[in-house]
Amino acid sequence: MPVPERPSRGPRRLLRDLTFESVLGAIVDGTLRPGERIFEDDVAAWLGVSKTPVKEALARLAAQGLVEIEANRWTRVAPACADDLLDALELLGLLHGVALRSAPADDPALDRLADDVLAVLDGPDSTCADLVAATAGALPLSASPLARQAAEPLQHRASFLSRHLRVPLSLPPLRPGVARLRSTLAERDWPGVGAEVTGLLARRTLLPLVPGTPRTELDADGASERRSSRGRELVLAERASEASRR
Repeated sequence: MPVPERPSRGPRRLLRDLTFESVLGAIVDGTLRPGERIFEDDVAAWLGVSKTPVKEALARLAAQGLVEIEANRWTRVAPACADDLLDALELLGLLHGVALRSAPADDPALDRLADDVLAVLDGPDSTCADLVAATAGALPLSASPLARQAAEPLQHRASFLSRHLRVPLSLPPLRPGVARLRSTLAERDWPGVGAEVTGLLARRTLLPLVPGTPRTELDADGASERRSSRGRELVLAERASEASRR
């Protein structure tokens, strides 16, 4: 009998990478809150894995500044600190600016990126984090592979921090920069677009607009916010179901 062709398979994913992405997702979407304790046994049970990939994932998240680990004491989600948000936004503004300035001006993907950025600028509730997400589309087009590599962990950190600390683009001091960015986008002046993105996200621009936010402190139970454990279990169960379908 003819042997049927074997269906093509996607690249095999390492368990530690899947574990990392699952915990990262729970941190970025707010399921795990700033300062909240993370227990390796709970994560292993949630994802149906051993503690080894959990340890590796948490160490990687700690290297990205999303998790804090005190050996033999605790592991917790990092606090949401205004200074950290300003640093992340400024560095991403620099990297995205480099990507926009070095991208081939005739690449049709830039037209789609311009539409995405203009949609953000037109949104009444858009934030600096939304601008970062839209301009990230320039990174795959960048002539600088280092910019692409450096941006990923910063994007994770900015996404996490921006969920708890918002900087609206509609704030009056940002309007001149937004207007200049809109003008350079209309002219498809990509070096100008890069410069305006870098300027809008610079610490000197945003510092007066971001209220000082004290670092989140753990309460006596080791959680920054008391929430229904049943509610969290339902969210985590949904995530585990989604992971099993992928």
